[in-house]
Amino acid sequence: MKTHVSLLTAVLVGAGIVSLPAQADNLLSLYHEAVQADTTYLGAQADTRVAREMKPQALARLLPNVSFSGNNFRQTINRPSQTYEIGGQSITYNPPTEKYNTYTYALGVTQPLFRADAYVAWKQSQEVVKGAEADLLWAGQQIGTRVSEAYFKVLLTEANLEVTKAQRDAYLTQLDYAQKAFQTGAGTRTDIDEARSQLDLAAAQTIELQYQLNYARDELKVLVDRPLTPLARLNPDRIQLVSPDPDRLEDWVQKAEEVNPRLNALRASVEAANLQVKKALSGHLPTVDLVAQHVNNQELTFVQSDQYNDKYRGNLYGLRVDVPIFSGGATSSQVRQAGAQLDKARLQLEEGRRAIGLMVRKEFEGVAQGLHWVHAYEQAVKSAEQALASTRKGFMGGTRTTIDIIIAEQNLANAKRDLNRGRCDYVTSRLRLLAMVGELNEAEITRINGWLEEVPK
Repeated sequence: MKTHVSLLTAVLVGAGIVSLPAQADNLLSLYHEAVQADTTYLGAQADTRVAREMKPQALARLLPNVSFSGNNFRQTINRPSQTYEIGGQSITYNPPTEKYNTYTYALGVTQPLFRADAYVAWKQSQEVVKGAEADLLWAGQQIGTRVSEAYFKVLLTEANLEVTKAQRDAYLTQLDYAQKAFQTGAGTRTDIDEARSQLDLAAAQTIELQYQLNYARDELKVLVDRPLTPLARLNPDRIQLVSPDPDRLEDWVQKAEEVNPRLNALRASVEAANLQVKKALSGHLPTVDLVAQHVNNQELTFVQSDQYNDKYRGNLYGLRVDVPIFSGGATSSQVRQAGAQLDKARLQLEEGRRAIGLMVRKEFEGVAQGLHWVHAYEQAVKSAEQALASTRKGFMGGTRTTIDIIIAEQNLANAKRDLNRGRCDYVTSRLRLLAMVGELNEAEITRINGWLEEVPK
């Protein structure tokens, strides 16, 4: 996969679509780093590894179980002294200390023949793994959208900051002109106050946007866990504004309901909950095992005053059947509990289906209408620039006032902000829409990355 992406990137660079230096921070490079550094995505990978281990553990309950047990003891016996009367004399006998070994070794094999709960648990583990794999795929889609959203949030804030700074500089120029005009008697105090008011407002907005930019960069930095260099910016001439393909909302909603990774994970959760009900019901069923055992034993036994070294070996095999009769109501309670969990899983699936459908509709409109919005905003900027130029000419001719220029400056700044937002919203909506159907991949991020260019030094 990485080789394919590297080849694709090389082709794009050779075609002149991508012209970024290797050391530049751009969308594709930060995406690659986030995949390796983002804790949320790494946590999803760990969760998947945890879930995968449930499958062999569940299968182990259906396979033969071999066990060995044994003990070896060294025993010491000290018998009490005994006194005998022989020929009128008392004779005391001190028995010697007796030492001997006893041991028991047993090798056993148990093969489950009928364990309904173990079989259902094995089937359930497959659904758990399937759900974890789907969650990991969803996390992969989400890391793409989160990096993209954070990246374009930085670009949007940077662009708005530049607009505000340009607006501030224009107000400063207008204030200087108003002050000079007032000194010569050609202006009014109102012009000065209005220009100063707008200058102060632009200065305050600059401070606020700088704070927002710092925070936006911190949000992106958290995903890659390192400081950022200046980001490559959108080149308006490279942006490819196209409608969604297919162009019917219903097709996207249907596809999302079929293949969305999050919905697939929820479906797996429903099936796992359904199997949990069956596993709880299996608590009423018997279990049957095939058992074989080899025993090697040696021990010392006593019969009256004699002792015998009892040593034997033996084999046993057969069936072991356990039939549950009454467990105090625990099994029935577990069945009811599993049923409630199944109801919850079904409701979560329905909730997820509705939420995904709503998000698909939102992002589809963001792409379908976004390209029209961008074109409209581009025209609005051109119109605002022309209006500002005409207002300045009218001011020089004495038909317009300082306030008219300030209003025209505000209209132009607002139009530029709307255009910046429209472009970034179009890109992020496009990426989120693809994520809804599990198609946000490196190739798409590489394509979007081709719309960027290095910041001029």
